[in-house]
Amino acid sequence: MNENYNLKLKDIYSESLVRDIVLFFFLFMLVLAQKWDNILLLLFPLISFSFAIFFKIIDIIKKRREGDNSQIIYNPLGNEKKHANRLVFCALLQLILLFWFGAESLYHPQLVDNYYIYFISIFIFFYTFGFYWMFLDLWKYSRIEILKEGIEVRDSQIHSKNIENVVSFLKMKNFKIISLISLLIFIILNLLNVFSAILIHFGYMPGINYTLPGSGIEESDPISISFFIYGIIAISPSASIIFLFLNYRDINNINKEKFNKIIDSLPKDVKNKIIENLETLNKKLKFILRLE
Repeated sequence: MNENYNLKLKDIYSESLVRDIVLFFFLFMLVLAQKWDNILLLLFPLISFSFAIFFKIIDIIKKRREGDNSQIIYNPLGNEKKHANRLVFCALLQLILLFWFGAESLYHPQLVDNYYIYFISIFIFFYTFGFYWMFLDLWKYSRIEILKEGIEVRDSQIHSKNIENVVSFLKMKNFKIISLISLLIFIILNLLNVFSAILIHFGYMPGINYTLPGSGIEESDPISISFFIYGIIAISPSASIIFLFLNYRDINNINKEKFNKIIDSLPKDVKNKIIENLETLNKKLKFILRLE
């Protein structure tokens, strides 16, 4: 593997990446065609999808750098492919909901008020759930593992780990803390959203006027959304970034003694290849392990 790995556009290309981008922006253009004057709600699926693309690109680059014959499982962020697929799923559902609600405002504007609480509750649920979903099984995939048995067992060990070969993993205590906080954020944001929507609907709380594509048709008024919507759009991704950063930092804190013990038992060429792969995946590991 080339030590001076230069990332090129072709290195991040994959059919699944193109498929997700085309599908997302096809639905996104359908929503835009409804002429939403206020893009606030459109930012929700865009944020979810941006995170999905980030994880998908990381997964593609990591596989390119590891190569087909890598004897390392390097997952400091968990399973990036699963993160991406889950967030794409939630982003597409958000777009479908937006398209449906926009269409309802155009063709049945008199019924929008009746649907609003259900729409905003489900919409925010899928937005927040996408970020919470990432951490449900983070402990299962977050690790650095040396495949001593050889590359033929790689596929079978992607989803299960041989603890003897794991040089770094997400501690159960840290996983419980991350899971608990992410669950609390998910529940609190959704309860806050539902309760504020109900209070606004019955006139007990002021809201922000939000123009829909069909607002004004048959003298229909804009809907009122909660001020909390600005906090909701920022809190879930911000918390996820913090959790992933902490996880990344902990996973890259390798047990040097165990690592040296594992690779010293391997043939020299295999040992050198593992070291080279680690340096390619994360150059900082070279200094952490003093491998230079």
